[in-house]
Amino acid sequence: MIILKTNKAVEDLIAYRKISVDVIWWSTEGLKIVNSAIIEEGAESFVLRNRAGYKDKILIKILKQNKNYSIIRNYSSEELSELGYDEEEIYSMKKISLYDEIIVNPRK
Repeated sequence: MIILKTNKAVEDLIAYRKISVDVIWWSTEGLKIVNSAIIEEGAESFVLRNRAGYKDKILIKILKQNKNYSIIRNYSSEELSELGYDEEEIYSMKKISLYDEIIVNPRK
């Protein structure tokens, strides 16, 4: 048995005899992508981005993952430096953004 307590929108809730809810066990902010779009090479993860017909392999950091989707973000400069990338590589590295087209099931 789970007991939940709320102090918001109580008036709306008491109008119903039975309420279905979804309990979120974790919360992470980032971009949501399907797992089949992720390419894993060793300890690093990539996605293949198609922008204006040009395909780029983008390094990503997976924050959370379930069986279908992953929450990802770009690495920060400090994290890339810790991974062994030099300043020139970090400067020239492409990043993923909100409306990028990601290729699902890319040929590796």
